[in-house]
Amino acid sequence: MSDGSKEPKETARSGYFEGERLELVWRFAYRPEFVPLLMDYLGVLPQSNVLEVGCGTGFLSRLIAKSVDGVQATGLDTDRASLELGRALVAAEDLEDHVKLISGSAFELPFPDEHFDTVTSQTLL
Repeated sequence: MSDGSKEPKETARSGYFEGERLELVWRFAYRPEFVPLLMDYLGVLPQSNVLEVGCGTGFLSRLIAKSVDGVQATGLDTDRASLELGRALVAAEDLEDHVKLISGSAFELPFPDEHFDTVTSQTLL
């Protein structure tokens, strides 16, 4: 600013701002030619049901849904702000029929046993 005052810097480590940061980081992490190799490594098959635990904004869930025919991807996370951003991105990418982002804990999965064909996590510690 020209008056010499300093604007506070956003230092959020979770939620909307962290979600935006992760979106930018991951957007450039997967070169298109490597995505099929990743899907093969994860074992994602056409028409399968995939769970991403600790999905944040659902980047990997969306990538899976765009990369493999007929996949139903569910992202699970406790961070409601990241999920909100992720749902907006799901809608913007027209993936509502293939990606669902829900609030929940990896410690108490809200799904029956053997509900998913593949379970993965990208950034959950």
